Amino acid sequence: MKKISVKFNQKQIFFGIIGLLLLGIIGIFAYKLNEYFSEPVIKAKSINLDASPSPKSKIIERLKKDQKIKVLKKNNNTDWWQVEIGSQKGWVASWLIQKKNYNAKNAGRLAEATIVLDPGHGGVNSGTQASNGAMEKTYTLRTALKVYKLLKAKNVHVIMTRHTNKTVALASRPALSNRVKANIYISFHFNSAGEQNAAEGYEVFKYHHNANSFASTIDKQFNNLPLYNRGVSFGNFEVLRDNKRPAILVEMGFMDSDYDFSYIQKSSYQQKVANDVTKSLTSYFN
Repeated sequence: MKKISVKFNQKQIFFGIIGLLLLGIIGIFAYKLNEYFSEPVIKAKSINLDASPSPKSKIIERLKKDQKIKVLKKNNNTDWWQVEIGSQKGWVASWLIQKKNYNAKNAGRLAEATIVLDPGHGGVNSGTQASNGAMEKTYTLRTALKVYKLLKAKNVHVIMTRHTNKTVALASRPALSNRVKANIYISFHFNSAGEQNAAEGYEVFKYHHNANSFASTIDKQFNNLPLYNRGVSFGNFEVLRDNKRPAILVEMGFMDSDYDFSYIQKSSYQQKVANDVTKSLTSYFN
């Protein structure tokens, strides 16, 4: 039997490869397009269809479990989706769609909020220190993580500037808040007077007027804490100054105060702060 040999020149091979690549790209594009405009099914008991992508916006309709929604546009920074259902168009907080335990009817508006929690310092930046060498960065993270846990249990969209003891550039903190259009930004800190037992107490700082209301709300809620209340003050800090979103910075006691630090180091005090922050946010959004 005579062997038949087929020879391909370099041009044919080249165009063959290009053709395969184009088919692959078209296939991926079609898949992504279908995924983007898919019709997700609501798994939550109910979610709000809002007039705009904000927990402060008007509620157009309450969407129920097992309803399908057509996605018109996704904002990848905020995770709000513009959707269509029947003749209605509006916005939904996408992170709530699959939350089986969520019911907009009795949950209030906090779950639709995006909250940025910023544990001050971290990594090579230890912050201030107590007389025993304990570092501020340790307690800012512990406190913020307690707030994170409480808010996640309420299905809130929570973003942390750091989850671990890592270095985070100062400028990147307000930049993150601006990018995700945070409804509230909270930076956690512990103060220092520069001299042992020269000052004590907690304090709430704000820079822009858009933070006035929340600063007042959280300061009132903190009144149950065992530390002296230094009130609400103007704070010319970069994380507040460069933040276009409602942003506050809380100094939850002095590391170089023996009295304050006796509380700061306790998990129970950190939990009290976390409880008060969560109650303040609930009150603010509802």
